[in-house]
Amino acid sequence: MEPQTFINLVAGPARLLYPTHRIFPSITIAQAILESGWGKHVPVDAATGKYSYNLFGIKGTGPAGSVTITSREVENGKTVNRTSSFKAYFSYQQSIEDHASFLLKPVYKRVMLATTPAEAAAELEKAGYATDPQYAEKLTSLIERHQLAQYDQFAPEEQVVPVWKQELGVRALKEGLITSPDWLGKLDEPMPVWAVLAVALRLLDKQRNMP
Repeated sequence: MEPQTFINLVAGPARLLYPTHRIFPSITIAQAILESGWGKHVPVDAATGKYSYNLFGIKGTGPAGSVTITSREVENGKTVNRTSSFKAYFSYQQSIEDHASFLLKPVYKRVMLATTPAEAAAELEKAGYATDPQYAEKLTSLIERHQLAQYDQFAPEEQVVPVWKQELGVRALKEGLITSPDWLGKLDEPMPVWAVLAVALRLLDKQRNMP
């Protein structure tokens, strides 16, 4: 697959998810490139040949089950064979959507709050997304080399969630009024009473200087 063809494949779904997940499309594209080797290293079941569509090497069971592969890993200076099950999807889009949902965990909160792709890459590394000490540098290099930041630009009519709501949600997350980035994907949904009470109580606790 040609590099631009692969970029186009990931860019569409990544852009669609940005208004609700606040992950820079350039970051998603760069991670897909890095994790899958431009789509060349997507897990394939060694026994059945089943293709996983798993661009990010996420382990477990996905919508299409899983695939089992054996890989070589270095442990205590020795190379050993490890058998692992990776999520399988019915399409690349499902893989990209699952990856975005995975990053909604509170540990990746600062990735959502990043104001630039470089900052988001650094926060991914700090949060322990990968063990590679040069992970952020590699993502940033891919973004610059392939001009991926262009996919972070949106025309007003492309905004699914109004900008003012996005800014409100990000500020609430930054201020600690909401505790999970997951809420950024629900800004257009009615807020249940318990959630209103939870936010009100957190605000009260902050006023009282409670942790």
